Amino acid sequence: MYTPAHFAEADTERIAQLIADYGFATLLSVTPDGLQITHAPVQLDRSRANDGSLGTLVGHIARANPHAAHLVGGAAVIAIIHGPHGYISPTWYATENPKVPNVPTWNYANVHLHGKVRLIDDEARKWKIVADLAAQYEEPVIGWNAGELANHASKLNAIIGFEVDIERVEAKSKLSQNRPVADQESVIEQLAAGSHPDGHAMAKLMRENLARRKVD
Repeated sequence: MYTPAHFAEADTERIAQLIADYGFATLLSVTPDGLQITHAPVQLDRSRANDGSLGTLVGHIARANPHAAHLVGGAAVIAIIHGPHGYISPTWYATENPKVPNVPTWNYANVHLHGKVRLIDDEARKWKIVADLAAQYEEPVIGWNAGELANHASKLNAIIGFEVDIERVEAKSKLSQNRPVADQESVIEQLAAGSHPDGHAMAKLMRENLARRKVD
């Protein structure tokens, strides 16, 4: 991923939070049958992080998906996490160089997770994947209760689980860091005032990034 130094994200905690907040990944594998691409819900298991690594990515896909046949032990995969993104109008900046007029751009945050995959086809472990996902996204009081594995065993055969030991991380947060602070603050104000939820999420990331820079 093309990542200029001022847009590179190296903070493990911020990367982990982006995965938690936007855990619907694009999973890519290069196979003899060509490039396989699947969109799948994932979670980050940080209990298996070693030496400052992120940990292990866990998810599941449909068994009928041709991609499933290629998620064999040791196969290389890339999981792409797509964070918030949005159009940035040149009219939002507080400053302008008369010799270099402002132009539109796009702000975004994403993560590429590279690693080796392991297939999970044990019913109990697959059920844990499903139950853990439900626990994250269901409403705590009125949401769906996963119940016991035995109640859903027949459905588990329709999916396979997978784990990816993360070996390399590419994280990019393009948050107008190349602009003066006044411009960043103006962009935050415009995004926060808009109606698109991604704009609100981007404004939050930009505020956090500015606060971190001031501390540093």
